[in-house]
Amino acid sequence: QKRLPERYIVGMRANFTVRNRLGARGSLCRIQISKTRFLHGLSVVTERDRMQRRDAIGALLATMVVTSAMLPGAAFAQPRVRRVVFLGGQSEKTLGDWMTGLREGLKEQGYQKGRNFAIDYRYGGLTREISDQMAADAIASKPDLIITQAGLAHRVNALSKTIPIVAIYSGDLVDGGLAKSLAGPGGNVTGIQLMALDLAGKRIEILKEMVPSIKRLAVLASPNHPGVHRERDASIAAAKKLGISIAYYAVKDQPELEAGLAAAVAAGTDGLVLFPDGVTNTGKERVAAFALQHKLPTVSGWDIYAMAGGLVTYGPHMRASFRYLATYVDRVLKGGDPATMPIELPTIFELVVNLKTARAPGVKVPQTVLIRTDRLIE
Repeated sequence: QKRLPERYIVGMRANFTVRNRLGARGSLCRIQISKTRFLHGLSVVTERDRMQRRDAIGALLATMVVTSAMLPGAAFAQPRVRRVVFLGGQSEKTLGDWMTGLREGLKEQGYQKGRNFAIDYRYGGLTREISDQMAADAIASKPDLIITQAGLAHRVNALSKTIPIVAIYSGDLVDGGLAKSLAGPGGNVTGIQLMALDLAGKRIEILKEMVPSIKRLAVLASPNHPGVHRERDASIAAAKKLGISIAYYAVKDQPELEAGLAAAVAAGTDGLVLFPDGVTNTGKERVAAFALQHKLPTVSGWDIYAMAGGLVTYGPHMRASFRYLATYVDRVLKGGDPATMPIELPTIFELVVNLKTARAPGVKVPQTVLIRTDRLIE
């Protein structure tokens, strides 16, 4: 009998096993092909053959679906998008370089906007009313976490004790009632505290080194800033060691800041110390212009005071601090409890000198200061 080509031979009753290639965990699918009848050398497939083939293909596809479901979810599931709100107490322009640090830190922690992370930046909480509205709107959006700068931590915490708050805070978080202690915050607020009392004394030492003739200093600060009394006492103690007297001017708003400046000049002050807080930050350009007019050297704690025209600043490296804040965001989003997450103080500091400002009153910046300076503004 004439032998048919292989492609025509379906074969006699065959019993074989198909194993899913997805691995050993795949199910076994037994497929049977019925006896084929040969007529005049041609293969004849019955209706029963067609039905069995259809059932076999269906079983094989079902096996693949079941086996896929057994694989780890990460192989197929889309990453959850975590929602975060940032609330800033100053304008976006003022916080520009600092926010660059935060974005860099988030990227380093693996957060990619639009892929596994969504963040809503909101700026300008300069008044109590605006801050309250910003906090209420942020909470209403039901984020996984809220990042706060300046006093906005108080506004958010007053409205929610459950949403995690990661704060970068200029004052004392314990004195401000936002934490029980730095080691154990005990609530829903954690983060970085920028106030470090030893810095207050260092600033006065640097100013004295730059202007040795200084004998009388005026400190301008908001009395509502948590921890201000500690910073004031540390400044007085440091000045006393250097033979400098200090007059403290409490300024709650911009009109009081203007009055404080006028009173300081009338009292014969030789220089100005600005504690970094909401009031002096808002008026830093005005203070710089006043100081230049009256030939008064100034010192403060954040780089933006020198950028606004102040003589010198020494304190936390703000961009680095905001960058490090991202590690807190990461820990909280991964399940960390703010109540047990210790609050940290800055570990990277920056000395900034404005040479243009120094030239105006004729201050000659000594070489001992220049070699330690991290950034010169010209």
